[in-house]
Amino acid sequence: MRDNSSFKIALYVSLGVAVCCGGLSIFLPLLIWQMVVITFLPALLAFFIGRFLIQKYIISRVIITSEHIIESLKDSRFKSSVENSNLGEMEVLENAVKRLMTEQTTEIGHLKELERMRKEFLGDVAHELRSPIFNIQGYIHTLIEGALEDAEVSHKFLGKAAKHVDHLSSLVEDLVTISRIEAGELKLEVTEFDIKELIKEVIDLQDLAAKQKNINLKCRFDEQVLLVRADRPKIKQVLNNLVGNSIKYGHEEGHTVINIEEAPGTVTIKITDNGEGIAEEHLPRIFERFYRVDKSRARTVPSTGLGLAIVKHFIEAHNQKILVTSREGVGSIFSFSLQRGA
Repeated sequence: MRDNSSFKIALYVSLGVAVCCGGLSIFLPLLIWQMVVITFLPALLAFFIGRFLIQKYIISRVIITSEHIIESLKDSRFKSSVENSNLGEMEVLENAVKRLMTEQTTEIGHLKELERMRKEFLGDVAHELRSPIFNIQGYIHTLIEGALEDAEVSHKFLGKAAKHVDHLSSLVEDLVTISRIEAGELKLEVTEFDIKELIKEVIDLQDLAAKQKNINLKCRFDEQVLLVRADRPKIKQVLNNLVGNSIKYGHEEGHTVINIEEAPGTVTIKITDNGEGIAEEHLPRIFERFYRVDKSRARTVPSTGLGLAIVKHFIEAHNQKILVTSREGVGSIFSFSLQRGA
């Protein structure tokens, strides 16, 4: 009210002066300027002060929020559910900080998982290496202490030591393979080849092991050429591992059969046996490194524990899946598909 009264008094005084002097037009610009100053200056000042306070509040909020996110990240308890706001440029900054923290949290989690896997892998490798090395040392010490004088005993011990050396060699080769796979160095050299011819090669490689257990190892398909597109050496290792496992864990006088099923664009290979089979609770884990279905047989049945893990990686590298169905005491069927050739 006082401000309005002052304004009216100033207006009346100006008009009175103008009338007395006989020149209203002379004082008209001054009158307009006074009206502008008195009317708009407070509003203009209020606008700038308000904007300053709002920006100060927004910046303070972003800083506090960012500090909270960073502290949460340090404590490994970051959550991306920090409140959103409609703050224009400030929101962009806040969201950018959130995204950065989310990415960093994901990366840290990935690194922790890799470290866990590394430690687990080293522990498994140490365990797998320890057993054959210990056995070889035992045979050598026994021979040094006098068993060399007995030709029969020395021949027996040297034969056992040689088997453990072969096992160590296989283990090292598989370790190199799995290390390259996990380092992202697996490269396929895809060519067209006759899958039936390759299966026959694998049967020839496993024939002696099958005969030692009186296992009937055979294939069921005609002689017509069947081309597939794949990495031949890697598929050969896949077949060799699967057929070798079938014989290794098969029953005396059992059978292992390799079938081929053709479909438009694909060829499916199945390895079927009537061996020990695998209990249902073990099936989800049999393709893990060093996983043993029957740990009590680890000493009597030589195995690197990496064969099925390599099989899985090789088949998945061909954009296919390795499938297994099994019943304990009945047998197992392993199967995978390949792209058909021209």
